[in-house]
Amino acid sequence: MTPNRRACFSARPFAVAALVVLLVCPLRAQVAPMIPPVARPVEVATPIGTPPPPLPQQPSESAGTAAASTTVSMDVLDNSRELARGDVVNFRIVEDGDPPVSLRINDSGDIEIPYVGGTRAQGKSPRTLAFEIKSMLERDYYHNATVIISIDVEGQKSAGLFYMSGAVRGAGPQQIPFNEKFTVSKAILRAGGFADFANERKVKLTRALPDGQTETKYINVKEIIEKGRLDLDVEIQPNDFITVPERLINF
Repeated sequence: MTPNRRACFSARPFAVAALVVLLVCPLRAQVAPMIPPVARPVEVATPIGTPPPPLPQQPSESAGTAAASTTVSMDVLDNSRELARGDVVNFRIVEDGDPPVSLRINDSGDIEIPYVGGTRAQGKSPRTLAFEIKSMLERDYYHNATVIISIDVEGQKSAGLFYMSGAVRGAGPQQIPFNEKFTVSKAILRAGGFADFANERKVKLTRALPDGQTETKYINVKEIIEKGRLDLDVEIQPNDFITVPERLINF
């Protein structure tokens, strides 16, 4: 065999191998599954010295609106509104674990407190009264007492007092109703009406004036009630004195 022929035969296996590689590699590229690239989280750089975001705040209980059945703090009790006669309050001692009880301020301005008894309440705020009762309880009954008081029902207010005397069925000091035009004829009716032998035509109203002088008026209440003469009626003011005289001739 000639040298050229030997070289041709010796180079043939390498040519065949190269051809196989060229045919198989594109086929593998087409068959291989497409693997999507893995997404990496994007890191945002935080400037040095930036404070962390604030934590959510719990709603706080505003002063004066705490209900006696929920709060356990005396510091949030109402300290602006003064208690008055006729008010009904919710009362609770936290350490007892009992639900609140309703207590009414009587006409004398006092309130009956469990374990304590009668206590002056009129003119005091719920917070002031609660701390006073706390001291009383801790003196004799409790090592620590958390007293909760809140207004449940407001009593009827009074614009002041006037004084009734003479021939009426219910003499004595009386309250002027709040937000009402309260007149002499209404005062007579509230006092139970005229007594026997009352002079209904000459009811006397005595009023102290700011300058120290005294003003006296006579009102014909019989005319007002029987004939509807409301124009003759007189509105009562605090500290007025109403006197109903008796008739001189009783028949």
